[in-house]
Amino acid sequence: MLSPKYSVKLFICLSFTFFVATIVGTLSHEFGHYAVAKHLGYTTNISYGYTNWVDTTTSSFIDSVYTKYNKQIILNEGFPNKVKFEQIEAKLQTDDFKIALGGPIQTMLTGTIGFILLLQQKMKILTTTRINFYQWCCIFLSLFWLRQLANLVTWVVGYFINGSFALNADEISIALSLKLPKATLLTITAAVGLAILTFIIFKIIPNQIRFTFILAGLLGGIFGYFFWLVWVGPLLMP
Repeated sequence: MLSPKYSVKLFICLSFTFFVATIVGTLSHEFGHYAVAKHLGYTTNISYGYTNWVDTTTSSFIDSVYTKYNKQIILNEGFPNKVKFEQIEAKLQTDDFKIALGGPIQTMLTGTIGFILLLQQKMKILTTTRINFYQWCCIFLSLFWLRQLANLVTWVVGYFINGSFALNADEISIALSLKLPKATLLTITAAVGLAILTFIIFKIIPNQIRFTFILAGLLGGIFGYFFWLVWVGPLLMP
C-alpha cells in the first residue's frame, strides 16, 4: 500500500514526465521528416508540429508552369517543357512519400527499441518493489507508440467535430500513396500502440501504482498536447 505522500509525489513526477514526453515525441517525430528531407537535398525547417521542405532549384520552375499552363495540366494537354515538368513532379511525389515515412518510422522505431529493452527488464521489474530510472526510460520510450493510438482517436474525433475525415495525417497520405484505404495504416499502427499500452499497464506497471500511472498519463499527455500544439508551440516555433 502506497503512502499518500509517496502517491502524490509519484503522480506529480509521472504527470510531468508524460507532459515532457508528449513535446519531445512531437519534435522527434518532426525530426524524422527533417532528416529524410535533408538527406534528399531539400531546404527544410522544423516547426512546432510540422516540417516544411522545398527544392529551391525547381520550385520557381514548377510555380511558373502552373501559373502559365494550369489549364493544360488539368486537361493533360501539351505545353512547353511538359516532359521536364512531369519528371520533376514525379520526383517530388516520390520524395514526398519518403519524407512522409520519415516521421512515423522514427516514432515507431523509437517505440520498438524501447519495448525490446523493456522486455529485457520485465522479470527485474516484476521482482522489485520499485521501478528504477532506466526501467522508466524503457517504459516511456515504448510509449512512443502511443502517438499512433492518439492519431486514430483525434482523427475519429475530428470527424464528429468537422463532419469529415482529415487527410493530412502522415499515415493517411502514405496509405493513399500506396493506393490503400485511407485508414489502413492508421488503424493497424494504432492497434499495435494499443497492444503495447495494454501490455505495459497490465504486465509491467505494479498494481499499487497502476491507477496513478493511468491518471498521470491522461493528465500529462492531454496537457502536453494543448500546451505545445495549441498554446505555446505556435509562439515559440511558428
